[in-house]
Formats: sequence, structure tokens, C-alpha cells
Amino acid sequence: MKIVACAPRVRLTSSQWVHLFVVGTLLTITNTPAIAQSAPRSLDALVINESVRVDGHLDEPFWQLAMVATAFVQRNPDTGLPATERTEVRIARDHAAIYIAVMAYASDPNTIVAKEMQRDGSRSFGGFRGASGAYGNDDSIIIVLDTFLDRRNGFYFETNPNGARADALIEDENSPRFEWDGIWNTAATRTPKGWSAELAIPFSTLRFDARGDTWGLNIRRLIRRNNEESYWAPVGRDANLPRLSLAGELTGMGNLEPGINIRAKPFGIATSALDSETHVRSNKQYEGGLDLLRWGISNSMTLDLTANTDFAQVEVDDERINLTRFSLFFPEKREFFLENGGIFDFGPSQGQRGSMRGPLLHMFFSRRIGLESNSIIPIQTGGRFTGRGGGWNFGLLDVQTRAASGLGGDGDIDVAATNWGVARIKRNIGERSSIGAIFTNKQVSEDTWNRVAGIDSDINLSRTVNFNGFFAVSRDKELGSNEVTDWAAGGGFNYRGRIWRARASFTEISDDFRPAMGFLLRDGIRRYDYNVDFEPRPANKLGIRNLTFSQRTEIVTLSDGTIETVDSTLRFFGFDTRAGDRISIFSSYNFERIFEDFEIQDSIIIPPGDYNFADVGLFLRTDGSRPVSFFGYYTKGTFFGGNRLMANSTLSLRLSRLLSAETVWSYNDVALPAGSFKASVVRERIKLAFSPNLFWNTLMQYNNTTDLLTLNSRFNWIYRPGADIFLVYNQDWGTGTAIRPKNRAIILKFTYVLML
Repeated sequence: MKIVACAPRVRLTSSQWVHLFVVGTLLTITNTPAIAQSAPRSLDALVINESVRVDGHLDEPFWQLAMVATAFVQRNPDTGLPATERTEVRIARDHAAIYIAVMAYASDPNTIVAKEMQRDGSRSFGGFRGASGAYGNDDSIIIVLDTFLDRRNGFYFETNPNGARADALIEDENSPRFEWDGIWNTAATRTPKGWSAELAIPFSTLRFDARGDTWGLNIRRLIRRNNEESYWAPVGRDANLPRLSLAGELTGMGNLEPGINIRAKPFGIATSALDSETHVRSNKQYEGGLDLLRWGISNSMTLDLTANTDFAQVEVDDERINLTRFSLFFPEKREFFLENGGIFDFGPSQGQRGSMRGPLLHMFFSRRIGLESNSIIPIQTGGRFTGRGGGWNFGLLDVQTRAASGLGGDGDIDVAATNWGVARIKRNIGERSSIGAIFTNKQVSEDTWNRVAGIDSDINLSRTVNFNGFFAVSRDKELGSNEVTDWAAGGGFNYRGRIWRARASFTEISDDFRPAMGFLLRDGIRRYDYNVDFEPRPANKLGIRNLTFSQRTEIVTLSDGTIETVDSTLRFFGFDTRAGDRISIFSSYNFERIFEDFEIQDSIIIPPGDYNFADVGLFLRTDGSRPVSFFGYYTKGTFFGGNRLMANSTLSLRLSRLLSAETVWSYNDVALPAGSFKASVVRERIKLAFSPNLFWNTLMQYNNTTDLLTLNSRFNWIYRPGADIFLVYNQDWGTGTAIRPKNRAIILKFTYVLML
């Protein structure tokens, strides 16, 4: 759904926009010191032959012999200055694992913030533009290991004073993918001097270059009481933690052998399901399979296999309101497709992936596999082969799904058995650039298939300037029809500085381009878009960290140049406080050319025509580390010939490290010539964390446009690293004229990890 609304028809010319930015610059005295460039920092790992007890107490004698990483440098709030508190990190290793000891000093230990114990936290990753990360609302420490020393890819490990665990993969210096779950252990404890932690990461969890002696290393500490993030290897505001080309070095990592390196994750599942309307109970009550069989063929190559796969433990999608003509984009949540999933990314970079409703184009979107009309298609077998070496990155994926019938709301959709295949290869060029190719194949039968082939490039001319582009061709054949071939192409530019950020891109998608294994928002179009952000830092004593101004415009035309959509937003004033609060005021202008009737709600039709509408809005965010915090945006203006009031609010409670809750309310009050309606979604999340390994999370959602109330309650016990027990209860209720039970399911899933 589009998060913009309207005001009087305010149309600023380009000269007026420039004037606003110039005035902002002249009225602001900025203090933006650059990070001085010097030789990379280096730390030597101590080789040990004694056992390590991971308890958070740094009392093993060998820790006193290890080299110390210290002298951290601020990224925020005072870029380039020394951290306000001392941090000491030591690293040791034996033949089986790497061990990391952290001593985070605090002049007043009572100010330490730590209320998270959930695995991977709230995943509130925000691009490290502020205090972010899995535990961005707590004091925390992040370790990033570039095990191939390719300055592009790495493993991410995060913990806080409660000993919570978060991990992720960093690929091509992009945002971490928290869906990856490695097998490792950590513990933390409070001390009179601050807090300390120990991490133990088996080499079998990592992939690395066994020929090298040196890994890349960076460490970030977050001191939440003053929203301070500091780094061991300095990182400026024109970069972020995933910028592994700025990392330091960890030496002493040679002569490593991870062993046979086979991990098997079998599962057993028991299900009891009931359709309350038909009183039909599911016949399928017991099942087993293989969630994952992982074989580290070498230190840099991995083979993953799955069979009779079940994703019963995956949390349901968030309910959303869609007031557009286009499909909503829902993220992938299934473990098998997410681990190393970034290696299959192709085409437009993260910064060009469209508005809040999702990207314009994904060449490969794994949610196409095993899901149809919101129904689950059984996955029979699947395999994935990924690796890196010699400057090459490659991935192969093949999945076979079974036939299924009686799908969709009316039960009238049948799906044939289908084979899904993807091949991806990339070649590194220089320090941070690459070129690559992709091929996808959806094969239903000899006479029904879809194939896509493409090439892409990502060229980084400097730390701040990036160019990228892609070209792809699709061939589509349906039973009884002719073969259709068409294409898509695009290119973009990105600039990221300490105060200014800018990007621009162009994409053209022909009429019959069909990526059947991808996501395509619209075809037969050309899209032009750009975004400019300006965030000066005034010298003041008002607690303001930076001012914020931005302008974004997207123009979509048909292939003949006819304008179909204009979407432009101006954030003409805003500011962030040092504590992490944000306030901004924005306005938007939209133009939509509708060519055929568009049913925005039941029986409410928007007829063909040209529609201009605009709105004004307010954005508010308070510091998320507080016991009570708030996030919301509100817009009011015209909408398709009528008016709309839109509100989206999130109230978060962090009552203790054991209990947290979140209430989300999305609301639209729309009055159109064809009729009026109110659309709302209410979402309530309650999280109980009894320890870093024992959770009970409940999600309730109500959507008045579908008259549906849902409950998803999950109990999760990580009884050993990598192995889980899930107890899941799902319930749906219809809410038309009265609340009535619909579907109900109770699921027990058990996984076990075997490692050789």
C-alpha cells in the first residue's frame, strides 16, 4: 500500500526544491569530520590448547595473554571522536572453534539497557543509519568476520548483556540477512565495571579460505543510553557496518580444517487440524522429513538438500491493506530458501527496489516455490549448491514440487507437479565491483515452461559512487499457445556521502516479459526515479543530531511514452535527536491514469480517467530503547477524486527482558464519489522470553476488509544449538455479522541436528 496522502495541490518546481535545500544548507552550521584513512587495524588470534567454558566470565588465564582490540572510534553521534566508554575485545582459537571475549566498560553500570532475549531480536535492521541491528534498542556488541578476506562478504554475530544471540550473512556489502541461523554459543554477565560476554563459533559453522592466514574483522559497540555506536576499525557516516572493505584484519587464522563438515536436520511433525465450518478433520496427522542436510564439500563450497520439507513453524504473514491496483510484496521467511539466498540476487540494487509496496522487479523470488493462491504446495525434494573461490561466486538451486488440487478461496485451482531451477554466477572485479549472469527455469511439462536469462553489473568507482545495470530475456510457453520472447533492462546510479545521498535509475520492461520464478509489479512500462537526501548536522545544544530533508520522485510511462503514474514526495523538514527520536513533515503529489475499472473495495469502483491527488503528512518516532516507545505516520488529502485520512501507529512496550508487546493499527478512512469505506488492520504481538533459548510468541491480527481474525501462537525451545522443538497453534475466526470459528490447527515439530 502507498504511504502518501494529499493536501492542497502543492506543486513545487525544481528550482523551488533546490531553493529549499540551499536555504537549509545556509541556515545550518555543520560539523562533519571525516574519518582519517590509515593502515588497517590488525589483531592476532591467540592459539590455545585448553578447554573454554562459555559463561561470560573472562576468568580463563589465557585471556590475559591475548592481544586486545580497543581504542574504538565513534560513528554516531560524534563522528571520528574516541568512544566515550572503553571496550576490550580478545580473540583465541583452537582446532575446532574461534572464541571471542568482550569487556564493555560502563562508568555507570546502572545505565546499561538490556531487555531482549529473543533469537535474532526484533530484526529491526535499519541499514545501520542509526542505532540498529537485531538488538538496536539495547547495549550490544557485533562481530563481523570476513573469512575469505574478499572485502565483500562476511558472517555477523551479535549479543547483548543478556546473552541473546543474533546472526546473519553479509553478502556484497549489503544489509545483513538475519534469516541465516548458524550453530554457535554465547553467554554474558553484568559486572561492577560494565558487562562482559564470550562467544564460541565452531569452524564448521563458517566457510573460509583455508589457504589464508588472515580474515577481515570489525567490531561495533552500541551504548544505548546515549545512542552511541563506535567501531574498532573506524566507519564514517558515508558507510555502515556491512562495508567490509573498511574492516581491519584478524591474523593467526591459518592451518584450519573443519573436518568432514556434514550437518543433518531431520524433523518429525504431528498435526491436528479442523475446518470448523465443514467439521472435516485433516487425515494427514504424522509426518517426517529432512529440513536440511548440509555438506561442506570444501571450506568454500556447500551442498544443501531437503526432502518432504515442512515449514509449519514459520510465522504467518502480516495482514496488510492494499488500496492499489498492484500485488503486495511479502518477504520470504522459510529457512531453506533464505540461507545463502543473497547469492541469487540479481538486477536492481537494494536502493532501487521500489516503494513500500515492494520492488518493481525481482528476477528470482523464492516465494513462487511451494505457494499458490495463499495455499501451500508440498515440496518433494530440493537441493542447493553455493560457493565462493578465486573471485567467483556461484549458486545452483533445484526444487521439485508435487501436484495439488482444490486450492484458492473457491477450491477451484489445480497445480501440476513442477520443477524449479536457478543458476547464478558472479565474477568479482577489482575491490568492490562485479559482473554476473542468471538463468531460471520453471518446467511444468515439455509443452509448458518459462525461462529467463540475464546479465548484470555492479560497478563501484569509489567508496561513494556506484553504477549498476542489467539486461534479461524471458521465453514463455504455455500448453496450446505459441512461444513468447521479450525483455527487460535497467541501470542506476548511487552516491552516498556523509551529508548527501542520491540515487537515480531507469528501467524498461516490455509488454510480454514474464519472469515466472520472480516478482513483477507491472509490465509494458518505463520507470524513471530518483531520490535525494540531505542530512546536515548543526552545531547546537538542543539535543538535535541532524536535520533531514529529502525529495523522491517516480515516473512510470507506457512503452509509447504515455504517462501512467507520477509519485513524488518531499520531506521538507525533519530532525533526529541524539536520543534516537525523529520528527518529519512531508507532502506528496500523485498522478494516476486508469485505463479500466478498478475495484478498490467491494462494490466501490474507480472508473477510467486521469486522477491528480496530493497530501501532507507527519512522521513520528520515539527512542525504541525506552520502556514505552511509539512509531507512526499520518497523512490527509485528496485521493482518486475524493478524500483520504490514513494513519499507521505502532506502540511498543518493553516491560522487562522477559516480556514485550507491540500493538500496530493501520487505518484508512476513504470517501470517494462511488462510495465511502473504512479499512483497518489491528495487529498485537506478545513475546515471552524465559531465556535466550526458550520463547513463547503470540500474534493476533484483525482485518476488517476480509472479516478475518487470526491467532498464531508459537512455543520454541532451542534445546541445543541448531535443534528446536516447536508447538504451534493456529486459529481463524470469521467476523461478519458475528464471530464464528473457521480453521484450527495444532502442530508439534521436532528437529534434531547431527554434526560430523
